[in-house]
Amino acid sequence: MDETTMNTDMGASLMGGALGIIGLVIGIAAVVGMWKLFTKAGKPGFYAIIPLLNFKTLVDITGLPATYFWYFIIGSALSSVTLGITGIISLYVAFVVFRQLLRSFGKSDSVGNVIFYLFLSGFMIPYLGLSGATYQGVQSTSDVRALPWFK
Repeated sequence: MDETTMNTDMGASLMGGALGIIGLVIGIAAVVGMWKLFTKAGKPGFYAIIPLLNFKTLVDITGLPATYFWYFIIGSALSSVTLGITGIISLYVAFVVFRQLLRSFGKSDSVGNVIFYLFLSGFMIPYLGLSGATYQGVQSTSDVRALPWFK
C-alpha cells in the first residue's frame, strides 16, 4: 500500500465520520423539534421518538381519520413491490397531512408552501415545533377527499 492510497483512505474516513456527526446533530434537532410540536398540540412529546407512532400522532393532530395513516403505511410498504406506484398514494397522503398540519398551526396551506414543507420535512416540522407558531386546534377537513376502505 503506497502513501497516496493511505492518505485517500484516511480522508474518506474523516469525511464519513464528519458526515455521520452532522447527521446525528440534525436527527437530534428533528426529534427535539417534533417533541415540542407534539407538546404544543397537547400530545405526549415522547411520541416523537417512536417511528410509526410519530406519523400517527401527526395524523391525529390534524384531525384526519386514521385511514390516512394506514394508507401511508400500506403505500410505503408495498412501494418496492409495485415499482413505486403505491408510493404515489403515500405521497398524496403526506401532502394532505402536511396541508392540514400547516392549517392547524395557522400557516399558509398553499400548494407551494405544502410542497416546500413536505420535501424539507426534516427541517420544517422541527421549525414548527421550535418557532412561535401556536397550535390552533383541528381545522376544517371538508375539502379533503375521503379515502375508501378502512372506515
